[in-house]
Formats: sequence, C-alpha cells, structure tokens
Amino acid sequence: MREYYPGDCRVQLTAFLSGYHPPEDLPRPLHGAALPHAGWMYSGQVAARTLACFKNSPGPETVVIFGTPHYASGYGRMPLIDTVSHALYHEGQWETPLGNLAVDSACGAAVLAAAGDLLRADPQAHQYEHSIEVLTPMVKYFFPESAIVPILVLPETTAVQLGEAAAQAVNQLGRTTIFLASSDLTHYGPKFSQTTAGTGPEAKAWMEKNDGLLIDALCQGSGEEILNEARTNLNACGAGALAALKGAMSVLGAPQGRLIEYATSFDAEPEPVFRQAVGYAGVVF
Repeated sequence: MREYYPGDCRVQLTAFLSGYHPPEDLPRPLHGAALPHAGWMYSGQVAARTLACFKNSPGPETVVIFGTPHYASGYGRMPLIDTVSHALYHEGQWETPLGNLAVDSACGAAVLAAAGDLLRADPQAHQYEHSIEVLTPMVKYFFPESAIVPILVLPETTAVQLGEAAAQAVNQLGRTTIFLASSDLTHYGPKFSQTTAGTGPEAKAWMEKNDGLLIDALCQGSGEEILNEARTNLNACGAGALAALKGAMSVLGAPQGRLIEYATSFDAEPEPVFRQAVGYAGVVF
C-alpha cells in the first residue's frame, strides 16, 4: 500500500502533528473515532490529528477497526471478491512500515461468537482492501503495544447490531479497547459521477454542506440515521463502518461525537476552479 503512505511514515506523522494541540476540553476517556482512509497526502493530517486526541489516555490493549469493503461484490467499483457478510481478519500479524501489529485472536473470536451469523472469519476479503490498511501505521504509531481486530463492514442495517455485539464482547472479556471506523465522505465531480452543483465556489459549498449532513448524523444521530443519510445523499463510502461504530458507542455510553478536523482533497491539491474533491472528517467519541 505504498501509494497510500509513500516515504517515511514516522516523518510524515511528525509533520502532520507539528504545532497541533488537541482540544483541552475533550471528555475522558475517549472510546472511539471515525477517520478518513484516502492517501496520506490528502487525508493523513485529519486522521493523525484525530488520533492525537487519545494521547493523554492509557494505550488500549485492543483496537477494533471497522473498515469499508470497496471491493466487495455489489458494494464497490471492482467486484474482486464475493463478500456477502461482514468479514473478520481473525488471526496472525498485520505488517506496517512501523512494525507488525498483532491480531487479537481471542478478542476476534469473542466478537465472532457474539455477532453470530452477522460476521464470518474471512481474511481473504481483506486482501485487496485499503480502508483498514491505510490506518494501520497510525495505529502502530499511536498505540505501539496494542493488538487489532480488523472487520470489514457492509453498508447494511446489520452493521449497527455488529457494532453493538463487538462492544458487548470486549466488555465481557475485560479488554481496554477503542473502536475506529474508516470512511471518506462525499466524492464530488465527474470522476465520481456526481456533478449536482456544477463547478466553482457553488459546487464547493454544496459539497461541504453535503458532508455536514453526514457529520451531523455521525455526531448526533444513530447508526440507522447514518445509513439512511449516506443512501440519500451519497456522502459516505463507509457508512457501514460508521454505523457499526455508533452501535459500539451506544453500548459504551458514548453516543455523541465531536468533530476534530475536516478537510477535502481540494485543500491538498487546489485547482484554479473547483471541479472535484473528496471530503474527510475526524470525529471522536
């Protein structure tokens, strides 16, 4: 996945965090976050600064990461695999440029048992997917001793139940755990077959407003509202992951989120006239 984080990851993360100080009034402890998953040159700063909000909290034993199956049959641009259910990477190691992350197989097994038919152990489903991969060097950087539980989540109503089951399972195990969800927001422009507001400042304003609707649902709404919002306005590519996060946060008593940072790919690569961009938000719970 070098195209997503080229060069020295540690140097890049230091640059993203240079001069940044997380808000001092955040509630503690934090239980989860929603993060973007584009190439680091576009969304890396948003993701890194959101994760930096956890730095004053004890490192978790386990990080559950809800990802987005871009390549799942019927749910992505390239039907390379036949993912018909949410998919767990259940054992082994996950390689990152900053060192390997252990997969928490005991926690994964507990989540698998709690989720029942909603989830299957399917590491093959993760083979071509970047939505979790792009975040793993950051997880290693911020939580170097933590193990992970990677789960790809389809944008279905069962995503909320999956998140609830995952939180209940880690509670029963007594694991100190945080939950992350991986999703970008509106994909605007001809490349994405979305040109509702044309080009120029009006289009940029329309896209930011469209992203705001999803961010509001993420911070204040339910998992079902996130799924409905994304279906209606096409403003999240990882609605299932976000809905699962909300399900988990409801179990943990942290249903409300707080926006930490918002940006678009246009901010990283501006053009004389706004034509297309992807939105990115970092939200903590």
